[in-house]
Amino acid sequence: MQIGPDQIEALYQYAKFQFECGNYSGAADYLYQYGALCTNSERNVSALWGKLAAEILMQNWDLALEELNRLKEIIDSKNFSSPLNQLQNRIWLMHWALFIFFNHIRYLNAIQTNAHHLIRYLATAVVVNKRRRNMLKELIKVIQQEHHTYKDPITEFLECLYVNYVVVGF
Repeated sequence: MQIGPDQIEALYQYAKFQFECGNYSGAADYLYQYGALCTNSERNVSALWGKLAAEILMQNWDLALEELNRLKEIIDSKNFSSPLNQLQNRIWLMHWALFIFFNHIRYLNAIQTNAHHLIRYLATAVVVNKRRRNMLKELIKVIQQEHHTYKDPITEFLECLYVNYVVVGF
């Protein structure tokens, strides 16, 4: 039996279905296989985005970082239909990178050491995402540790709420 474009497209659709059903591990595996078989560069980039999302949702930070770097190389070297399209892909890449960098311990150390202003984004990501609520205690520790070097309304509010137990009414 020959594998043709229809079977390769079916593999992509099945991977997408697995992702939508919450089977991120299966989706990542199928998207990897799809990437090896696909000859359409735009569709291959789409599969890489899906694989990156799956790795992030499974909290496989090292694999997600590899996928992020792979996408970065493609975005920087690919000829896009327009400069605006390439710019949009770079912006998406930066947004997705925040998930990885906030969860990879060496990047958390970098934030604490030299990029205190990023703590506000980490705090917001933890508070608004139900899946990240398990990181709240660690976040509060970071906010307390960095209190003397960095404060903003978001970190001060969280410190008042979870450390000082003081919330002033409006």
